Amino acid sequence: MILLLALQVAVTENVAYHDADKRLNVLDLYLPEDGKGFPTLMWIHGGGWTTGDKDGYADLGRRFAEAGIGVAMIDYRLSPAVRHPDHVEDCARAFAWLHANIRKRGGDPARLFVGGHSAGGHLAALLTLDGAYLDELKVPEGAIKAAIFMSAPYEIRPNRVYEAAFGKDADVCRAASPISYVENATMPILVLTETVEDGKHKAIEQVKPFRKAVADRKNVRFIDAADRDHMGIVEEMARKGADPQRAAVIEFINEQKP
Repeated sequence: MILLLALQVAVTENVAYHDADKRLNVLDLYLPEDGKGFPTLMWIHGGGWTTGDKDGYADLGRRFAEAGIGVAMIDYRLSPAVRHPDHVEDCARAFAWLHANIRKRGGDPARLFVGGHSAGGHLAALLTLDGAYLDELKVPEGAIKAAIFMSAPYEIRPNRVYEAAFGKDADVCRAASPISYVENATMPILVLTETVEDGKHKAIEQVKPFRKAVADRKNVRFIDAADRDHMGIVEEMARKGADPQRAAVIEFINEQKP
């Protein structure tokens, strides 16, 4: 019998990655204590681009760090105070900071991952698939080793659901849609989606066009999380004890070598 022991976790809170908003342009680091050369996942919180924060995902950061994976849990500016592309530009700045600084904290800059849940999943997908945001910051192509999209919308439409964050302009919404850049989905990608509708979120429907668009890509994997609704999928991942979705993400990250 093999026992997998949880590693000790070193937490550093509210590290500034940009100065546009001193309260929101910050991230928390959850790192394996005394770890060297570990992979690091930048995680983007959900909340419909208008609410939420990194603190709500703190336990998730701890679970991954206990498994030997560093986590940068980021905050970003929210609507209606800002609109697209400010959210994803903040995410790009956070990733650029991570790429420049993770080595001195023990991580391997060649093993950086991006992931997120719900609106955060959308931002993770947009940042990964539309290379313009990282290009603008001179982050090397291929710096995102692989990506994890969870319960995300892949197509932004000019309607009231998205208006506060993206406005009503169809061209802006199209440019903010990860599915518009599906030809760039060449890196390993893990897509997780709930299987239980909660009457509010539509991730089960929203993933279908993306699934169809990448149907011939062997580098994109899909997991339909049994008996999980929109919030349950991430809440269960963050709890202590075994969780199949968290195990799948850990396995996926560990498969990606420098």
